[in-house]
Amino acid sequence: MSMSEANSAIELTIDPRDRSVGAGTVRRLLPFRTHRMVGPFTLLDIMGPEDLGPGQGMDIDAHPHIGLSTLTYLLEGRALHRDSTGAVQTIEAGAVNWMTAGSGVTHTERTHPNDRGINLHVLGVQIWVALPGENENEAPRFEHCDAHEVPELTVNGAIVRIAAGAGWNAESPVIGSSPLVLADIRLDDSVLEVPTDHLERAVLALEGDIRLGGTALATGSLAVLEPNSRPSLSGTGTALVIGGEPVGRRHIWWNFVHSDPDVIEDAKARWLRQDFPTVPGDHGIFVPLPG
Repeated sequence: MSMSEANSAIELTIDPRDRSVGAGTVRRLLPFRTHRMVGPFTLLDIMGPEDLGPGQGMDIDAHPHIGLSTLTYLLEGRALHRDSTGAVQTIEAGAVNWMTAGSGVTHTERTHPNDRGINLHVLGVQIWVALPGENENEAPRFEHCDAHEVPELTVNGAIVRIAAGAGWNAESPVIGSSPLVLADIRLDDSVLEVPTDHLERAVLALEGDIRLGGTALATGSLAVLEPNSRPSLSGTGTALVIGGEPVGRRHIWWNFVHSDPDVIEDAKARWLRQDFPTVPGDHGIFVPLPG
């Protein structure tokens, strides 16, 4: 692929912006002011890389969601998830947590209690996936996929893990509510074409020397691809590929995502009244509604 062909495959490159979440800082890529979503993906935060020393930890207190699914994927470290469905789940590197908020859910994310006295290296992503209209108000639920259950294949010398959805002729146990993919790509001086399975796609350069066609991607940047383009990833390092079919316009306010702004207003009032379901055993401290 020529340099001009490689550049034409990239519609937009988004650099990360620091945002405070809980007791720490993440690097946010989506939503972006001119590009709110990629397929159904409406929030993409990078957690780390960060070293948490003894006594330090990740503490995201009880907070609500509607109209979306949260997707947590760790490359290093582990965390403890609790939510109002009663789910209590440790997520470790390579595993997937998928929580569907639907009509309303409350959850917490914390460092595992056994890790608070040690040095822990953390790297991962926190993602929101907007639900299709017919699923926006469904009952909340939680799914977990262990690392050994994630499909892993080798393509042209690259290791491809399909953490969620489907791609590269493989399907994760975590399917999602609409067509999508989250793929973890490990390159070792290899070349891998990004398929056109999904209308909207983007590539996140996480670690190492990642190139998209002839274009070097800065670590932490997100390259949104032109529809139907077929660029190749190359180099040595780690990249994530996200993609999916659009689900339509969504309103986003704080932790609430919905096609109907009135439903978001109702969710605000419900959280102010503490009318959401609570997290069993971990609702003593909750995040107040922003003023």
